[in-house]
Amino acid sequence: MFLGEYEHTIDSKGRMAVPARFRAQMGRGAVISKGMGTCLSVYPMQRWEEKSAELVAGKNSDELRDFERRIYPSASEVELDAQGRIVIPAKLRAYARLGTEVTVAGVRDHFEIWDRAIWRAYQEKLEAEGDKIPF
Repeated sequence: MFLGEYEHTIDSKGRMAVPARFRAQMGRGAVISKGMGTCLSVYPMQRWEEKSAELVAGKNSDELRDFERRIYPSASEVELDAQGRIVIPAKLRAYARLGTEVTVAGVRDHFEIWDRAIWRAYQEKLEAEGDKIPF
């Protein structure tokens, strides 16, 4: 399970260190794709395959076509380098408006990469709506 919030940086080559606690869960590699909102989602390969099967089940052909065309062309397989970093493709960095400073957030079965300022603004919004969250 991916839990916690970590502040990291992206270097000029698009590399970002994955939080040490998350690295072991990326055994066979992972897939990075557009996330829900202004972020990127990173799923371990096995979970990506499971999630993909879950998401396509029950969709009609038009919904499936649109979903597949949104998600799969922008997705990329990533592997950890010797320093525990992944390379985030330029198109995905642009999509999520990632600057140099990012927040990596564990979200149960995957983790998300957010521009730090966008993440903070999103968290402030969630705090303001706090009375609506049943937890």
